Amino acid sequence: MAALKRNDPCPCGSGKKYKKCCLKKLNTKSRFDEKDQRDFNELLPKVFDYSKNFDEEIKPAFEQKNAALGSLESSDAKAFSQLLYHWMLFNWKNDNNKTVLDSFLKEFKDNYSSSFQKFLKDWMKLEPRFFYIIYTDKEYIALKDMWDDKTQTIHKTPVSENIEAGQYITGYLYPAPEGPSLGNDALQLPPRLAEAFHKECLTAGLKKQKRFTKQFDLMLQLLSILVKHGTEQPAEYTSILDKLEIDSKQNFTAAAIKIREYLRENNPRVNKPEAFAAALDYWIGIHVDKEKFISQKAAAKKYSVAATTVSSRYKQLSNPQKLETTVQ
Repeated sequence: MAALKRNDPCPCGSGKKYKKCCLKKLNTKSRFDEKDQRDFNELLPKVFDYSKNFDEEIKPAFEQKNAALGSLESSDAKAFSQLLYHWMLFNWKNDNNKTVLDSFLKEFKDNYSSSFQKFLKDWMKLEPRFFYIIYTDKEYIALKDMWDDKTQTIHKTPVSENIEAGQYITGYLYPAPEGPSLGNDALQLPPRLAEAFHKECLTAGLKKQKRFTKQFDLMLQLLSILVKHGTEQPAEYTSILDKLEIDSKQNFTAAAIKIREYLRENNPRVNKPEAFAAALDYWIGIHVDKEKFISQKAAAKKYSVAATTVSSRYKQLSNPQKLETTVQ
């Protein structure tokens, strides 16, 4: 792709010339002095080291969430695990409703200069993102956010030098002295996979950045399903979700991903979607949100199926290796 010239239209879509838009922002020089630069270079290593104080909380949760990604090829498994772990440091909240990053910054922010403390406010806003790559050249990348359609241009770094226009990215955009920068945890997604992922997110009820961040562990699980089993959506998937009566959007998303994986791995013939909807409703109360627990009898009444059917379908969801050939 031809290099972006100063008088070209800005790839962010603002309608302004590049020199008066994103180039102007990118050319803003870092105001970091030597100490601030050193503090920046040491920031992530210190956060990772500090996270060891939370091992008793993080390790069991990480292992459970990482196991839910299933068996991926070695390189994919490593990349997914790294991104999941970063999410658990930056966005996953413990019993005190704090992230590891929150706790670190609260404890150590006074060790930093006022200018660096101001810079750290951007780190408090870190979220996993989902971008479409609009434009690239030797120096720049133009990104479009898949949730709000906003665009921005960033400098290329060694980490992002192989990214090409037309690809998609999910990962973190890290605040840096020279401007936001993609990290080495970013997953590059080919168009077909990314477009299917976006569609699946919408089907599972996830349409905004806030929910994408909060349930990013489930989003990685969903992405892993597409990587392992292909992007074709089972015909029975939406028919089951259409019958599912769950008020909580978070619980709906969890149920959607559970049944999505089950259908792809087992390929059952579903004659009665209500039966699986009832089993999912019951499954949510057992495995996801105990406050929403309903008995098998109540689920059977709610979805007009037999209680024995709810029990049978729940067992199949929990132990798919015992799947019957025909599911009603």
